[in-house]
Amino acid sequence: MDNNRIIELLARKKANEATPRELEELKELLTSFPDALYFDEVVSEIWTQEQLAEDMSEEELNAFYQAHELKFREELAFNTPKIVPLNSASANVDATVERINQTAVEDIPTKLNSWFQKYTRLLGVACGIFIISMASFFYLKNNTKEFDTQVSCGKGVRKKILLPDGTLVWLNAESSLSYDSHLAERTKRIVHLVGEAFFDVAHQQNKPFIVHTQELSVKVLGTAFNVKAYEKDKGTEATLLRGSIELSMNDKPAEKIILKPSEKFATGTQKKYNVNQQGNQEQAATLDLMVEHIVPLRIAGSEYIEETSWKDNVLVFQNESLEDLKPRLERWFNVHIELGQTIPSDYRFTGVLKNENIKEALTAMQLIKPFHFKLKADDVIIY
Repeated sequence: MDNNRIIELLARKKANEATPRELEELKELLTSFPDALYFDEVVSEIWTQEQLAEDMSEEELNAFYQAHELKFREELAFNTPKIVPLNSASANVDATVERINQTAVEDIPTKLNSWFQKYTRLLGVACGIFIISMASFFYLKNNTKEFDTQVSCGKGVRKKILLPDGTLVWLNAESSLSYDSHLAERTKRIVHLVGEAFFDVAHQQNKPFIVHTQELSVKVLGTAFNVKAYEKDKGTEATLLRGSIELSMNDKPAEKIILKPSEKFATGTQKKYNVNQQGNQEQAATLDLMVEHIVPLRIAGSEYIEETSWKDNVLVFQNESLEDLKPRLERWFNVHIELGQTIPSDYRFTGVLKNENIKEALTAMQLIKPFHFKLKADDVIIY
């Protein structure tokens, strides 16, 4: 029996994030393994008692952890102690323990830690917040790390958050932002982004705001800009609306690029072919860097900035192929798309999606170029 998968599906169901296909899978698993219903009790107890996780002394924390270990030792496979930073929710299972303060102690079992890290994000979505997990409290008591908080969005989910320094952040689907809960007190306000986010940075003199991604870093004092850095995408983008930002590639930190308002910086990988000494052709990937001016897109009498429209829950695309649109549509609608080989590669689409579901969106796109599609739960086949 796949305990981890059952727990994951129960957590997603509790958070109202489970897709129809996942609900059907959960139903089949619970039918095949009736004993797995006990995991529903575990998830429900953690969920309902999250609000008790505040204002606890260190002694109470120890008692809390021991009680949790005794109660769920077998279900959550407590074993080798290991300290790992966490940034998700909290839970309470012993009636003798009152409330948890955001502190931590050492010796965190690996399996408990990984369980909370993987599933508490799902639990937090339904109540509109991302809670800090019990294991993170234990860790933070004796460990100071650059980031102790993480906010994440799954596919089909977008969030607006307020950082401790007053900076507003819009977080796009399938993205995560890590930061220090004492961000406002630091001489450098550093955050780490995976995915896409729009930042409206609170100005603080002599306290630069720095966004790190896998490829580049963005440094500002107070401005509004967008950063797109999905791991699966071909490149990284930074778009500036107002103010100024300083960019640098992580592998070339000394080389700085300054963006002006309404400019976009983008990286892209291109394949080039060289002839080696033996006369054979070799393929090499080269990284292209470019700065271009943002031109608003005008559709049906309205203007849109394609790079930042998503934060207003509007998906805008211009002259894009289905292959390029595929990851964007998957993130936007929380679906999996399979493209058939019969789709012409020269198909290009321009449009605006606001309140449409995936069926309505594809039906509208059929008016631009002819194609067929099939829907089954959260699977889409385009042919």
